Amino acid sequence: MNVLYSIGMTFAGGGIGTTAYHEARALYQHNSLIRLLCGAYRPSDIPANIIKAMGWPSRMLRRLALYDPARRIAYLHNMLYDRWSTRHFAPADVFLVWGGFGLQALHQAKSKGMKTIVHWASSHPLFRHALFVEEYERTGIGALPPEHMQKRALAEFEAADSVMVPSQFVADTFQKYGFPSERLFVNPYGVDTKRFQPAHQRPDDGIFRALFVGQVGTRKGIHYLLEAWDRLGWRDAELLIVGRPVAGIKPLLQRYAHHPTIRWVGHVRDPRPLYQQADVFVFPTIEEGSALVTYEALASGLPVITTPHAGAVARHGEEGLIVPIRDSMAVANALEYMRAHPSERQAMARAARQRALEFSWEAHGERLLAHFQAHLQRR
Repeated sequence: MNVLYSIGMTFAGGGIGTTAYHEARALYQHNSLIRLLCGAYRPSDIPANIIKAMGWPSRMLRRLALYDPARRIAYLHNMLYDRWSTRHFAPADVFLVWGGFGLQALHQAKSKGMKTIVHWASSHPLFRHALFVEEYERTGIGALPPEHMQKRALAEFEAADSVMVPSQFVADTFQKYGFPSERLFVNPYGVDTKRFQPAHQRPDDGIFRALFVGQVGTRKGIHYLLEAWDRLGWRDAELLIVGRPVAGIKPLLQRYAHHPTIRWVGHVRDPRPLYQQADVFVFPTIEEGSALVTYEALASGLPVITTPHAGAVARHGEEGLIVPIRDSMAVANALEYMRAHPSERQAMARAARQRALEFSWEAHGERLLAHFQAHLQRR
């Protein structure tokens, strides 16, 4: 079985580029990766001779797109990448492309007799759009995905034989908008459980520490976490905020900028020591596909407080607590419970590590290969 894999981002470059690396690595290890198409790439154990990268035009446009909240440049990049990718096809049995990067390529792959799969990493575009509209009306902050990008994604879903999504939450949002369940493939993400591990011994300094890791913006529910923390009024506790603020969020954060128990860490290359310092991970996100930081927290032995919209594999009352979106009181109550019940929290911490061991990147790759095989057998 030969697979042609396409992602219009930096392969092995963090974020979805990291997820793409683990998928491509699994395909390569099973001698199934015939060619990897990407916007750019960082060196990895995938041989450079099977990688074709768009190169500097992709890097330049994606850098410019950072300064364009209307996302017109991002849309232009995706269309140009799509067109470029069709000129670098290799004969294959299966074509997998990340959503937004392959409408033209999907049609070309089907014309060549390939089975086609779109990897979509967040909730259904219409569901996500409705959430973002609601949040914008609440805060006046954030940018809505352009309508033409939504239409392009919907067209890709229709063109593909199946859509791979990372959580049942995402699958439910697709079904809400009438997408056939038989064309959905739920494949949870993974975590490197050797890299992310619990601390051998956490310093006992009497400080209860909660940790947030992610983009500091309304999509991740940061304002609800800050409201919750402020409501608790603790003085012998610490909330660590790790990540870059998104554009336009600073006015919402201003009142907490000098809060005595909030530590603004900023972006860090390696968050592992911070996971190991914390007692609980808090991620009250509004919308995700399946947040990788929740897997990292579980692997680090941290109970997780998050929402159903995180697409997390943590289960309520077992590896953490699941709270409603946009509910700062529920977040505060969950934090208060975790602090007031150390024995239950420690039991959740042990369960968190065990749960993470079920979700290795190797297992993710095996499920992906099995899905490809099942597709090919239906020919």
